[in-house]
Amino acid sequence: MRKIVTSLLLAMCVTIAVNAQVLSISGRVTDEKGAPIPSASVTIKGKPNAGIAADAQGNYKISASKGDVLVISSVSFATREVTVGTNTTVNVSLAPDASLSEVVVTAMGIKRSEKAIGYAVSKVEPGTLLQKSEPNILNNLAGKVPGVDIRAGQGAPGAATRMQIRGVSSFNGGEPLIIVDGVPYSNNLVNTTSPFSGGGTYGSGLNNIDPNDIESMNVLKGAAAASLYGSRAANGVLLITTKSGAPKKGAKSLNVTYRAGYSIEKISDVPEFQNSYGAGANFRTQSSNGSWGAKFGKGVIYDASGNVIGTSASGIDSIPATTWATMFASYPELFPNGRLAYKPYPNNVSSLFNTGHLLENSVGLNGGEGNTTFSATLSRVDQKGYITNSSYTKNNISVGGQTSVGNLTFGANISYARSKQIGGFIGQAQSFISQWGRTYTMARNWDIVGWPSEDRAGRQIGFNDGQYTNPVWGAYHNVITSIDDRIVANVRASYKFSKRARVDFNGGVNNYALYRDQIIDKSSLGSADNLLGTLTEVVNRTQEINAKIVAVFNPKIFENFTLDVNIGSEVNERTSRNQQVYGVDFVIPGLFNLTNTRRQTFSGDTRSKRRLVGVFGDASLGYKNFAFLNITSRMDLTSTLPYKNARYFYPGVSGSLVWSDAFGLKSNWLDYGKLRAGYARVGNDAGPHNGQPIFGLNAAGFLGQPLATRGGSSYDPNLTPEFTTELEIGSDMRFFKGRLGLELTWYDKRSTDLIYSIGLPQTTGYSSFFTNLGEIRNTGWEAALDIKPVILKNFQWDVRAIFTRNINTVERLIPGLTRDIIGGFNYIEAGFPYGYLRGSFSARTDDGQLLINPSSGMPFLDPNPGMVGNPNADYKIGITNNFNFKGIELSILWDMTKGGDFYSETISSMLGRGVTKDTEDREKNRVITGVYGNPTPVPGPNGLNRYTPMLVGGKTVPNQTRVTTNDLFFTQGTGASFATNGAFEYAVFDGTIYRLREITLGYSLPKRWVSKLKLSNVTISLSGRNLWYLAPNVPKYTNFDPDINSVVGAGTQGVETGGAPSTKRYGLNLNVTF
Repeated sequence: MRKIVTSLLLAMCVTIAVNAQVLSISGRVTDEKGAPIPSASVTIKGKPNAGIAADAQGNYKISASKGDVLVISSVSFATREVTVGTNTTVNVSLAPDASLSEVVVTAMGIKRSEKAIGYAVSKVEPGTLLQKSEPNILNNLAGKVPGVDIRAGQGAPGAATRMQIRGVSSFNGGEPLIIVDGVPYSNNLVNTTSPFSGGGTYGSGLNNIDPNDIESMNVLKGAAAASLYGSRAANGVLLITTKSGAPKKGAKSLNVTYRAGYSIEKISDVPEFQNSYGAGANFRTQSSNGSWGAKFGKGVIYDASGNVIGTSASGIDSIPATTWATMFASYPELFPNGRLAYKPYPNNVSSLFNTGHLLENSVGLNGGEGNTTFSATLSRVDQKGYITNSSYTKNNISVGGQTSVGNLTFGANISYARSKQIGGFIGQAQSFISQWGRTYTMARNWDIVGWPSEDRAGRQIGFNDGQYTNPVWGAYHNVITSIDDRIVANVRASYKFSKRARVDFNGGVNNYALYRDQIIDKSSLGSADNLLGTLTEVVNRTQEINAKIVAVFNPKIFENFTLDVNIGSEVNERTSRNQQVYGVDFVIPGLFNLTNTRRQTFSGDTRSKRRLVGVFGDASLGYKNFAFLNITSRMDLTSTLPYKNARYFYPGVSGSLVWSDAFGLKSNWLDYGKLRAGYARVGNDAGPHNGQPIFGLNAAGFLGQPLATRGGSSYDPNLTPEFTTELEIGSDMRFFKGRLGLELTWYDKRSTDLIYSIGLPQTTGYSSFFTNLGEIRNTGWEAALDIKPVILKNFQWDVRAIFTRNINTVERLIPGLTRDIIGGFNYIEAGFPYGYLRGSFSARTDDGQLLINPSSGMPFLDPNPGMVGNPNADYKIGITNNFNFKGIELSILWDMTKGGDFYSETISSMLGRGVTKDTEDREKNRVITGVYGNPTPVPGPNGLNRYTPMLVGGKTVPNQTRVTTNDLFFTQGTGASFATNGAFEYAVFDGTIYRLREITLGYSLPKRWVSKLKLSNVTISLSGRNLWYLAPNVPKYTNFDPDINSVVGAGTQGVETGGAPSTKRYGLNLNVTF
């Protein structure tokens, strides 16, 4: 018996000892997508002192016994408990905490709980900017942020991108204010020549920002969100914070990240050309830039007049070599029999475009020790364009960090960026912005790639016998080279007097310099100067200094109440200088400098300096963490307005109610519900010298006496600030423990006293007059829907859909002004959308039937032009699907734009020249649907002349006059066809488009693999951009992309005048963390 008892006691002791054995537990803490959660807390339940923090890659190691409960937590994630068993590897995935309110960076860098914000703020995850084969951060925002419209330029690597938030709020366009580490940036486009008369595809300021260096990005959309930033915030704010390092608290750390990407780029599509007919008209061959000539493949010989004079022995049609007289005169040996083959060249357009290449490399370091952090990033972009001799290189280096000593925290960031863009493709010809656009209308029998592009003296041989600049030659002879240098430095400090009071200071300087050479070589077409050769040299320097100081208080007041107060002052100074010299007629061919030109003109040396001083206040009152009221105010003093109107004040108020907390409505299906509302006013001053006269100096003067002459602009002495007043109401809700989320916002934004220049009659002695011109209203809806349809152990599917609808109307113009042109074909007029397209259209009956000229069979041209299109889209939708399976992540972005009319010179010219399959069926005559009109217009009820229907027996007469297909699209006489020489309305199309914008497939290698290489993380991804699009409302075979923009300035929209084609891109990316 004693032995039995002894044995039982021994077994119990062994069992207890085994159960009490301490195990070494290790694993990784990740989010639902498999991404590491740095510094996650891992503790043992009931033993608060037995805890550790995960490293930067989410890895942890802790000692625990079987049966202990591990408690894993992290900010913004739901806490999870795991019981220790026999397995010593415990990997944990944390779900977002739907009940938590994340911290959001708002105006002036003020951080607030998401609960306390009474207006819409969109947060952009920095990770979405990388692994996308796109170095431009604005292009990466397309289709992802509600209320934001992105328009990218084409034609050259590094082309400018336009950003708009909640529509156009100013007659001068309306780019949002961009703040990087508290320092304002400008995304202005510096044009050297008019974009409508041979301009270029230039870059813009925001291209200099390195996406690898971005820590956070927020879009402040409404006036209530942005009003503290003052005058330039009327159009919204893009708020960017760069990296400064983030080690574990109290520990040493150093992380090194290397990212590399390689992409190829091809044109998205070319039109489906017809290859049945060549150059000529009415089925006869001739030298012309169109394909209405004889049909190919007849096996005949044509003379210069298009007559058949014989049969071809080879079976290939031929025309006289003199049809291409410049080529024949330069290289007669290429035409031994004096003949030129008359046959189609199916790839004569696509062969002009190459495969572009994009190479990206970056190295980033971040870490620190204790309260000191640092970050450094070095990156380079090398891009070779899809158009010959176009390229873009960019180098970025940035360093940042901060440290704390007692109650003082201070930090600094400095960055340098240098880029070089080669391209531009100037050389205007017949309203086309680029020499490349005209090639789309090239006759189907021209093969400019297969023939010499210059004569023996180096002069170009234009295609179509010299009507247009040869793009093969122009790629090397008509070139824009732009070099950008930008240095940005920022210092900041914060001193904490107590837990409830501190003072923050932020100061920075942004220096930017642009150096540009724009060359048009001898023998270029488009103007008399172009034939001689021109050189334009530009130097543009800008500097912006910004400093602000803010006192922050959060005093303890009544029980259940919180109060946060910010009182501050800001000073902003901007200086600029632009110098431009124009030289004409090169002496020595191929030597492109001003001293090699016979005539130079100093075409500009403009300087400006402006200063803005503001004081502001912000107070936020909270009650029981579910009700919040925020009041803001700012007063500015500007140097750009008349002194009596230079000081202006604007207030704002916003509030939010978390009704799910206030009324205790949280349940198994409802996580969170908030109502928010905001109302604010934002002021905006004028540009420099828009409120005072400018004098130009003439040193040579008259008879040796220097002169000063007043400029051609006159100014309103009572000029007042612009004001934007906005009301927005919204709701944020989350359901089913974070599985469903909805954000909804309605806004009404009115911009009044808008400053603009209008033209004056010459008899006034001035050419323009700056005044407060009118008022614009934008109303709209924004929505964002987040769904997690599937959440499994190893698989998750996330969907984010955004919706944007903005309705824009010019509400008022000053008395006496009916309308004004703001650029290209865009107009402003009370009661019409901003920038509406105005031009000619065909005459119609009251019920919309075309009025046909009985003699020609073509429509009459209405003598009164009017609105023919609205370039503002009806609405936009973007849908992103993310799939995550065991380290494999697939992301697909689809977006669409409904409406948004655009004028296209390219489509109209392709139809008019008969080069696409849309016009291939041409062997029969047509009858245009309509009724006959009286040939003489008569006054209408409104006093304006108009055409009326021809009546026979009191009834209209249907058209029966036949026309050729050639005349249908290209005939003599303004307004007489449906394309070339036709009414303006036939060159305006609906811009509805569906686009597969982005696909990314990434794979993060398992930890057990990369740890053997002493690495923390390795991610490989494939990406594709703009892989497919459908534009259902443009002519079928043109394959035209409505997103092509000749001009990306916000003041001009919906205008395409021969821009380069859009592209698709395929990339491979690698991300390695050491």
